[in-house]
Amino acid sequence: MFRILAPFMITFFVMASVVAGEVAPLGENGTCLACHTDAGLLMQTVKPPAAVSEDSCASAPGRPPFLNSFVNAAFPGSTHGQIGCTGCHQGDATVIDADRAHVGMIKAVNGCKDCHAEIEARYATSLHSTLDGMAHALKLRSGEENFHKLAPMWKDDCATCHASCSDCHLTLPGAVGGGLIKGHEFFKRPPMEQTCAVCHGSRAGGEYLGHNQGMPADVHFTAGMDCLDCHKNNLHGDGERYTNRWQVQGRPLCTDCHPALPNTKSRNHGSDHQDVSCQVCHSQPYQNCFACHSDDKDGTYSRKAGHKDFTLKIGGNTAPEYPYGTVTLRKNPVARNSFDYLGTDLLPNFAAHPTWKTTAPHNIMLAPPQSRRCSSCHENDELFLQDEPLE
Repeated sequence: MFRILAPFMITFFVMASVVAGEVAPLGENGTCLACHTDAGLLMQTVKPPAAVSEDSCASAPGRPPFLNSFVNAAFPGSTHGQIGCTGCHQGDATVIDADRAHVGMIKAVNGCKDCHAEIEARYATSLHSTLDGMAHALKLRSGEENFHKLAPMWKDDCATCHASCSDCHLTLPGAVGGGLIKGHEFFKRPPMEQTCAVCHGSRAGGEYLGHNQGMPADVHFTAGMDCLDCHKNNLHGDGERYTNRWQVQGRPLCTDCHPALPNTKSRNHGSDHQDVSCQVCHSQPYQNCFACHSDDKDGTYSRKAGHKDFTLKIGGNTAPEYPYGTVTLRKNPVARNSFDYLGTDLLPNFAAHPTWKTTAPHNIMLAPPQSRRCSSCHENDELFLQDEPLE
């Protein structure tokens, strides 16, 4: 929420609105909308959120900061708008001083379960909510005995990826500072470029939208498709807790729309490629992050990637639930000494698990360079994972 620069400013704007007959009656909305529907006032008072680190996995869209707090004048007439501002946010809508009006405010998302209890109960066990996939991957290397020592990193880094109801249906994700997507409008179908592609900006989002320099967008995006056209399984979860995304029932597969191999669509679609994932032949180079490290920056936790590059690597499948033997692999950014800032030898099982893991890049082309002729792939050692970059 924003702070008013001086008490007389809010008085001036509210009084001006009273003269114009635009202020809602004091009560559930009261002075809330007198400020939050005034774009001019918000432009003067709303401060931009902190810039997203260049090493963040999320990617913040560029836009005027006042939009983070701007409410469309039509919102009160909507289904959620009829609940009233204080019905979700609490606070005091009967006063005109910003500090006093915001006393007692709560996270409005806590009230979603009042009307959407069944969805909220399922979502509570989903990977987007629990982050069990990330926790499981860390525990494999740290062991349960060391995992609690990673708490500062988990709280200030990994946990920022947790997605609340509003992060998909109302606001920009908290990982990039939040803020209303569009005038407090609720979206039943999350708008991909302001939600999914923000949290997943450094990988799937950037790949799919063509934000990576020199890399065209995914053919499905150029055809007008968004994330939910493929991710049809219920992203609210199904009540089960999974330890990684490959276990999720109903996750999308290329064969949901395209015929499985072998088929006659192409001469390369014979039985000799039946154990090769579609992405091996149809992906472009994708971003890999190497050796992320925890650190202290001005007294607060920070993360720094050793380096990044765009490449495509082919190797053996590391996900037992994935139905292919030869797949595309992406570098896991953890290193042996990633968390030395927090203690020594916190990843005793580091070498027991792959540092390059099965991935399904979201940057599909019909005929990328490696699939244009047999020799482009089979005689190109650079495409295949070698010993040298394993750590």
